[in-house]
Amino acid sequence: MNYRIEQKDSFRIVGVKEHYSMNVEECFQQVPQFWQKTVESGAVPGILAQMDKEPYGLLGVSTCMKGQEFDYYIAAATSKETPAGMEEYTVPECTWAIFECIGAMPDAIQELQKRIITEWLPASGYEYANAPDIEVYFDGNQQSADYRCEV
Repeated sequence: MNYRIEQKDSFRIVGVKEHYSMNVEECFQQVPQFWQKTVESGAVPGILAQMDKEPYGLLGVSTCMKGQEFDYYIAAATSKETPAGMEEYTVPECTWAIFECIGAMPDAIQELQKRIITEWLPASGYEYANAPDIEVYFDGNQQSADYRCEV
């Protein structure tokens, strides 16, 4: 797994969100459906128009990881006011392990997320923080075998 460790300041995101229970298999089905619904609704250009801070890209952010529930945002990092119809969340300052993901979505990212938790984390010397998980999607064909994004 290709990764790097970075310290990041807190930043704000704005976008759309849905609430989920913490059932991994269900989430691996429901979150891609949320993405499809968001794309089909035409909301993505409005979300991307808010982007003016790092990390640059369309973000998938899993928050509120305590307990058995979480919120998942499709969002952008921004310093702009939150538009009507969008939600905001502040990502805390943290040390991040940033992993490169290569492959067609959503299978490649779901496989990487499993490997991070089951292979990398136990052997890394790091602990899973009470902080969001962030996916950063860049321009490109997400169905391509050489599509690149980050977790």
